[in-house]
Order: sequence, then C-alpha cells, then structure tokens
Amino acid sequence: MSTNKEESKKTRRCTPAQHAELVDYMSNHSELASGRFNCPMGNAAIERQWEVLASLLEEFGPKKTTAQWKTVWRDLKSKARARLADLNRASKATGNKSKAVPPLTELERKVLAIIGTVCSIGDPSTSERGLNTWVETEEQHNGEPTAGPSTPEERNVEPVAGPSGVSTHLKSNLPSPFERESLRTPARRSSADPPIAKRRRTDVQELDDAVKIFKGIQEDNNSSYKEIATSINNLSSSLASNQEMQTSNISQLVAVQQEANRLQAEANRLTKEAIDVQREQTRQIMALFAQFINDRGD
Repeated sequence: MSTNKEESKKTRRCTPAQHAELVDYMSNHSELASGRFNCPMGNAAIERQWEVLASLLEEFGPKKTTAQWKTVWRDLKSKARARLADLNRASKATGNKSKAVPPLTELERKVLAIIGTVCSIGDPSTSERGLNTWVETEEQHNGEPTAGPSTPEERNVEPVAGPSGVSTHLKSNLPSPFERESLRTPARRSSADPPIAKRRRTDVQELDDAVKIFKGIQEDNNSSYKEIATSINNLSSSLASNQEMQTSNISQLVAVQQEANRLQAEANRLTKEAIDVQREQTRQIMALFAQFINDRGD
C-alpha cells in the first residue's frame, strides 16, 4: 500500500501555478527552451538549469524529476501547436463545416511566443509550423482590414437558382476584369504597415534580449571556468608544497635516525671500553692484594 501511495504522489498532475511558472521561466531562459547552449559543457549547463527549475517548481505543487518536467514542457508545446492547428483549420473552413473553436489561452500564447523566439535564435530562416497563420488569424479576429475581397460573399455576389437547379450568379454582380485579376493575385500587406513593423520591432527586441541573456550566461560560464582553473592551480600548488614538506620531513627523520644510530654505536663503544678498564683495575687490585698476603706470610 505504501508503494502505491508513493507512486500516486509521483504521478500527480501539475498545478496551474506550476504550468504558469514553467512557461514564465522558459520565456526568461530561451536557451533552456531551445535545449542548446552554444558554449563548452552545454549539456551539463542545461541539466543544471533543469535542476534549478525543478527545485523552483516544487514550491508550487507536486515534486517531479527533471525528466518528468521535460515531458511536461514537451506536452505543453505539442498541445499549443495542436490548438493552433485547430484555429487555422477553423479559420479556413466555410459553410456548415466551420466549428466554433475557443481562442488561445494566455498560457498557450506564451508557449507559442517562446517557440517563435527559440526558432529566431536557432535559425532565422526557420519558424515553427503554423505561427505565421496564427498571426494572420489573430489579426482577422482583431478586425484589421485585409488586402481585398477573396470570396463571392465578400463581393456581395448573390447566387440565384437557374433553370436546371444549378446556382448561377447575376450578370450585374459578376466581377470585373480588374477584380478577377485581383482575385488571382491577392494584394500583399505593405512593409510600412504599422502592425508588421511593430511585430518586427518586437522580434528584434526579443532577439536582442535573447542575445544579451546568452552573452550573460557565457560570461558567467567563462568566469566560472576561470575560478575553476584558479582553484585547480591553487590545489596543485598546495599538493606540491605538501609533497615537498613531506619529502623534507622524511629526509630530516632519516638524518636524525642515522645520528641516533651513530650515537648509540659510540655509547656502546665507550661502555665496552669502560668495562675493559674496570676489569683491568680489578685485576691489578687482586694482584696487589695477593702480593700483600704473600708478604705477610713471609
């Protein structure tokens, strides 16, 4: 039962606060969202960032591993792309085929904006599929004017039933040659149009911000590498100094031991000489004592 409870805790769903915090963190760390660090030890830097993010998200809901948070982020991107595709299909559908699709949520908009920023950082010539269509759809929803009429309904061409039951258009409502030419070649938006210029300025600003973030991270990494190199040099110097001290101490100990051995040998020699002298003195004393006894006997 305890193991089942632990597993249920591990597989608990993320809270909305965790989703919001995850997306906000990715919007401020585009290099983590792209999964690419253009610097040495890039994979290690990414893993450290995921660990920091995982510890931060624990404050807003259930605890998950970095691998699980990667899956959550991948699912958020996939769902945002799917919602964008639904909106595109709904905007292109006509007649009874059109279905009411709810607009993008604020979280989905942020995810799509992050994806667009990541693509502009990775390769300016590439973009996420459907992002351009999403921008155009949003402009249409906001009521911005389009280039010109593109459907019979927009040209006020009313269909009427013909003799055979096939719908035809009134001759008075048929498009002129100029209108037909405009239908074949739809007008494009001018480059000086304020919304496009504003989006370009926003993209440039986001790119500049991302470049600044990347430069800051690269400077921090360079500073960290310098500190690591300095620490390694200091450690090597300390080890070399300790080794020299140990070598010196060993040499001193050997010298002291040799001097002690020499002094011990000298002490043994002096002791032997003292014993020999003492024996000689004893022999002489005994000889004198024997002579004295002999003289007394005479």
